[in-house]
Amino acid sequence: MLSPKSEELNPAPVTKKRIGQLPTSAVPLAALASNAARAWAASELPALLWLAKADFTALAASFAQNRDAAEAAGDQRSPQARRLQELDQQLDKNLRYVKAYLAEEHEQDQGRAYFPEFGIIREGKAYQLPTARAERAKALPKLLAALKAHSFDKKKYGTAYWQPLTTEYAQLVQQSTDTAGQRSTQVGQKDQTEKQVRRALRALVHQLKANYPDTAEARLREFGFQKEGY
Repeated sequence: MLSPKSEELNPAPVTKKRIGQLPTSAVPLAALASNAARAWAASELPALLWLAKADFTALAASFAQNRDAAEAAGDQRSPQARRLQELDQQLDKNLRYVKAYLAEEHEQDQGRAYFPEFGIIREGKAYQLPTARAERAKALPKLLAALKAHSFDKKKYGTAYWQPLTTEYAQLVQQSTDTAGQRSTQVGQKDQTEKQVRRALRALVHQLKANYPDTAEARLREFGFQKEGY
């Protein structure tokens, strides 16, 4: 006679998925913090021992500003990144003409001996300008100097072609580095204030529930806590 499996006799308890009280992303979190700060300032609910109402209002405003600044820094970097990608493709494609000039003047193996002078290095199986953009920006002036030294400067892909690309590339690499540093700073500030905002909002949720046990859900909505909207 078959006996029922233990799983059938003792089924696993059904657990309900717990919906977070706070938004996961920064945009709705900033909106919630601003709404909660205004509602708390106007309510009879007292301040927390470790956080005054005015301090939370300032914290919510600071978080919104840091979020906007971090987003703006990212937007500024996008056009730079796109243009650098375009330039990388252009440089990689047209370096072959410089190699062809060397091949015309020397045997193939002998021509490669001049590659370092032109800023060309071996990466994997390919001879090319360095992939790393900071190193590529340093290699391009070497290419310009070598074109002139080998009398390739007057050719179609001589200095007239490479000079503006070299100048633009160096400027964009520097701007991208500066913007990345600014964005890192702004993101760091946003992350720090976000932790403080989340801590304060969680405390405010507990305070509302403790002070209004019968009408907590309605009070939470008044303060902007609407889980279905996140």
